Amino acid sequence: MKLAGQIDPERLKQLMQFLDAHRLPVGDLELLDRSLTHSSYAFEQQLDHDNERLEFLGDSVLGLLVSEYLFSEHPRAREGVLSKHKATIISRNVLGKRAQEIGLGELVLLGKGEELHGGRERTALLGSALEAVVGALYLDLGLDAIRDFASNEIFEPGRTLATTDEFGDYKSLLQELVQKLFQCVPEYDIVSESGPDHNKHFEVVVRVNGIIRGRGEGLRKKIAENQAAMCAFWALSEQMRRTEAT
Repeated sequence: MKLAGQIDPERLKQLMQFLDAHRLPVGDLELLDRSLTHSSYAFEQQLDHDNERLEFLGDSVLGLLVSEYLFSEHPRAREGVLSKHKATIISRNVLGKRAQEIGLGELVLLGKGEELHGGRERTALLGSALEAVVGALYLDLGLDAIRDFASNEIFEPGRTLATTDEFGDYKSLLQELVQKLFQCVPEYDIVSESGPDHNKHFEVVVRVNGIIRGRGEGLRKKIAENQAAMCAFWALSEQMRRTEAT
């Protein structure tokens, strides 16, 4: 265990509690502290380091680990589906929300100005901090040591957060539009379901007045339905626009 002489005991205690809470071994606490040092704090304290380089590294590490995770968990999913879910699970918005949930908002070191402007609540800032933490853990502990942390603390919860955050709640938008245009509600049907109970892959269609208006697929039923709703919403919106233009 490498302790940093310039980190005060209370800060060291916080960092060790974070590692313990996530079942990570105590390693280079100086590097972990750096991963939580925002550039605004580094500037005010005249430090020669911040977390931006570690953020760059962590972004790539997360990309590899989430690809491995999705490839292993969903052997029947096609490349396009895997790519879409990869993008949503490790989007800055989803990572930021996850960072807040695991307590990084309390650990990140911010300059006074950033603090006053609500930096601890900014999802972009916190998402960057989480990437930096992953980068630091990778350098210190190696890929195998952080694989479970990434899966359990980022990817699994991130799948739930990503269900509507990145694409929007298109099921609600579609229902409002369909009720306005046709005075009915959309109907969703599963046309394909594969994989074991804990690892399903869904293909869904949405019908309006019995006509298929959109298709979607995903690693969860809710995601597939939302994707189908998105396709139908934009198709009907374009149809309505053309009708109004004539």
